Amino acid sequence: MGNVNGAEALEALFRLQEKDLELDRLKREAEELPQELVEVQAQYKRLEERLTELLERQAALQKEYTRHSLDIQDLTQKERQAEEEQKKAQSAREQTQYENRIQQLKDRIRELKELSKPLEDSILDLEEEIEALKEELSALKPRLEALLEANRVRVAELTLVIEAKTAERNRMAEGIPQGLLKEYEAIRRARRGTGIARMLQQGNTFRCQGCNVVLPTHVAQKVMQGQLVRCPSCGRLLFKG
Repeated sequence: MGNVNGAEALEALFRLQEKDLELDRLKREAEELPQELVEVQAQYKRLEERLTELLERQAALQKEYTRHSLDIQDLTQKERQAEEEQKKAQSAREQTQYENRIQQLKDRIRELKELSKPLEDSILDLEEEIEALKEELSALKPRLEALLEANRVRVAELTLVIEAKTAERNRMAEGIPQGLLKEYEAIRRARRGTGIARMLQQGNTFRCQGCNVVLPTHVAQKVMQGQLVRCPSCGRLLFKG
């Protein structure tokens, strides 16, 4: 890449990266929800899902119970009609036929009432559970709303800090050659936020702090001379520090 007063540019770039990493941290902090809010939201969602489940079950039972009730009403009407017609019967045979018909209707009505009783009991039990869940949701809602508001304030405050530090970062970037800045930003996007890394010395060995790989001697020499050079392993720009 050649020597273009690289030492000063790299030092400025390294300071810029520190600011960028700080901004990355602040942005993550703004995006991450507080643990208490996460837990309360999850609890509230579970209660809502359970309430929806119970309401759907209640509606299904109520529909079946209503169907039985309508069938009972219809059969009762038919029973009364059969009893009235029985009174007009002219023969013993007709009387017997009506008696059999009326008994069939009574048996079916009794069967439907027996089927309806557990349905009614289940509906009543569900109503109690639904009311209890609604009360639990009502009690939890103010806490959830307070946590949401506190998080909104927290994010708003962090946003102001981020905006101020971004402006500071942009001023810092103005003193860095545009070509070098663009290269750094491209590497940073590809390398989890770090586009430049220190070269660390351990005795006669030099390592890239970004990937911890031992650097070839000729690469280390260029870094020491302040030349713009990239790590042959991870591709980050190297800074002697």
